[in-house]
Amino acid sequence: MQVLKKVLLGVILITVPCISAAANYPEPTGFINDFAGIIDPPARTQLANIITQFNNATGNEIAVVTIPSLDGEPIENYAVKLFEKWGIGKKNEDNGLLLLVAPSERQMRIEVGYGLEPYINDALAGRIIRETVVPHFAAGNFPLGVLNGVVEIISIISKRSGVEFDPAAAGSISNAELYHVKIDSAKKESFFGKIAKLIFLFFVILFFIRHPWLALLFFSNFGGGRSGFFRGGFGSSFGGSGGSFGGFSGGLSGGGGATGRW
Repeated sequence: MQVLKKVLLGVILITVPCISAAANYPEPTGFINDFAGIIDPPARTQLANIITQFNNATGNEIAVVTIPSLDGEPIENYAVKLFEKWGIGKKNEDNGLLLLVAPSERQMRIEVGYGLEPYINDALAGRIIRETVVPHFAAGNFPLGVLNGVVEIISIISKRSGVEFDPAAAGSISNAELYHVKIDSAKKESFFGKIAKLIFLFFVILFFIRHPWLALLFFSNFGGGRSGFFRGGFGSSFGGSGGSFGGFSGGLSGGGGATGRW
């Protein structure tokens, strides 16, 4: 299946330039790119907070994009090309995901990078679209549909990868706002996992007491970068504008995902 997806992706990338000369591929403005103007400011702020904090916690990159028109191009081709152009996800990890909405054509797609396919496969992406997003879109509520979709995607990735992250809390979302989403609580730590963390913390404190200058040097070297010990460093922003977004990191699409209509 993976080999077939790679072959199909290669065919799309070769043929897209020939059939999509008229398509418009804008530049990213952050994790939330509402070029169609369908997401209201409160939902945009919630989405930016959730996705920024999720990125800081895991390194996974999620892009929400709405576009005025597909310009006659199939949404599957547009999603692959935009994913490639922006490089959503980290290079060599391909841990990116694109949620693309084209309201004029009443279509949407979830495009998944290779690194996230073990958590969000094609069938699951299709179910999220059908059961969580499309009902809101059909009712004319685009902000709530996108918000619910992102919350469910992140909840599933967090649970299946063993990361403790609550997207609803990160976005300050009330239960009343999540009509179609059953938020999966993060996988609970085992008793031995907690003990191991306490032991590790004890040795870190002991090391700091005995060698304070070496400890400060260690944390300064590993705490500043995106891929450091503390992802994003102490200066990372969690603001509604998407924090200190500096562009995506060169990831590739896995060719997997699902398309929906309403």
